[in-house]
Amino acid sequence: MIPLSTVNAFIWPELGPKTTTTIQLFVLTLLGFVFLSLVKAINLQWRRQKIIRDHGCQNPPGPSQLDPFFGLKTLIHALFSSYRQRPKNASFKDQFDKFGRTFQSRVYGMTKLFTIEPKNLQSIFSADFDSWGVQPLRLFYFGPFVGKGIMTTDAAFWAQSRALMKPTFARSQIADLSAYDIHVERLIELIPKDGSVIDLQPLFARLALDSSTAFLFGNSTASLTASPAVDAKAFLQAYNYGQAGIGKRMQLSQWNILTQDKRFWRSCVIAHEFVEKCVKEALNSKERRHEKGTDKLVLVHELAKQTDDLEDIRNQLLNVFMPAHDATSVALTNILFHLCRHPKVYARLRQEVVSGGEEALTFEGLKRLRYLQHVMSETFRLNPAIGQMNRISLRDTILPTGGGPNGTSPIFVKKGTIAVTSFYALHRLEHIYGTDAHIFRPERWETLRPPPWSYLPFGGGPRICIGQQLALTEVAYTLAKIVQRFPRIENADPVLEFVEQWKLTTDSKNGAKVRLYQ
Repeated sequence: MIPLSTVNAFIWPELGPKTTTTIQLFVLTLLGFVFLSLVKAINLQWRRQKIIRDHGCQNPPGPSQLDPFFGLKTLIHALFSSYRQRPKNASFKDQFDKFGRTFQSRVYGMTKLFTIEPKNLQSIFSADFDSWGVQPLRLFYFGPFVGKGIMTTDAAFWAQSRALMKPTFARSQIADLSAYDIHVERLIELIPKDGSVIDLQPLFARLALDSSTAFLFGNSTASLTASPAVDAKAFLQAYNYGQAGIGKRMQLSQWNILTQDKRFWRSCVIAHEFVEKCVKEALNSKERRHEKGTDKLVLVHELAKQTDDLEDIRNQLLNVFMPAHDATSVALTNILFHLCRHPKVYARLRQEVVSGGEEALTFEGLKRLRYLQHVMSETFRLNPAIGQMNRISLRDTILPTGGGPNGTSPIFVKKGTIAVTSFYALHRLEHIYGTDAHIFRPERWETLRPPPWSYLPFGGGPRICIGQQLALTEVAYTLAKIVQRFPRIENADPVLEFVEQWKLTTDSKNGAKVRLYQ
């Protein structure tokens, strides 16, 4: 038998006094760190429990899960939904119908709190704004495509970006519709006048591309003309595919590694190269524009006053281009999708626009077209351009309601909790919008006055879409011009229901296939 002293000598060889002292210090430091971490964790837990008791907080309901720690059931569901292209907006509504207006779940090892309760949305988006952010989420979701900017950052960087963008979207910059009218006229010229079938979705995407590039860069891609920018088509294809990739990254979060997509990353490169080229061209033409003495602000020029970093300017522009482009093209497609299926609505809308004369086609005149506004509001309600929105808690906080068996108690929210809201589900709440909330009926807006924080097509609070007025104006003007020129519309799509395309935005998978008659 081997003596114990021999074994100890083998495991713990003779060490010099200096080495022994070093090891002892390391062990003591490690023990001290563990002790302090334990004390800190106990103190944090005690403080959290005190807040929960003092405010009467209770947990919201939630689905039963086979794995309550990592939410593997949810991951598997997300993977299969991604591949099957299952509509994400409808899926969210199904969950709210089943579990209530606020519920909680473990997803990918993180706590997610799902809510469409207006009081909670007011707290998240406005009243408790500083407790919630987007950067830890969106830099992963959107970062490869748009980088850092107004859409993907928080705090000082976000505030600086928004302040820089704000003058460009002021009323004085968007009230003059003469420049935008050029693009709309080009669009109308491409629409068959004899009732031939046409899908308006690609045309609206090109319209938004041309108007957005002119607005942001000072130069349009002219994709609606016979001689467009040579790389405009490639950019638009890359942009659309990139959006689909972002949608999957949002759905799968850090597990997106399981669905690597080389085409997505190539789309990011194409988009970056296109915007960088536009930036260079715009900056080269800057002096010529100043000589013309125009008061029209061009965003790329305003950004160039602050930095000469091409990548920073590119990212800032992409952060604005994405919502600016989508709000117009998606909204117009969805509106015409509904109008061609409701010819009586189209006829009434046309009567209002025609009777308004040329005065109706002005910034102020469009706002006075009440039925046109109702048609837009109803489409934004049923098919909001952005169907869902996420926030992450930057510190411990409290939501006012949704907890407990009755769903009326406050909810304690730990730092790092992700709050998910579905505007799609919110806008279908029957106690607000009626038992027919699932159908397209613009007339409901003649008497409907949604309570605060129950109708949010552009979000709300300090982060409300900065281009909201621009989008509303462009959509209203384009729609008015189309119904003014074409007395009749017919549906040319055999699929009557709205089929959602798997993207970041609420796009119609079947487009807007119509017949228009002049």
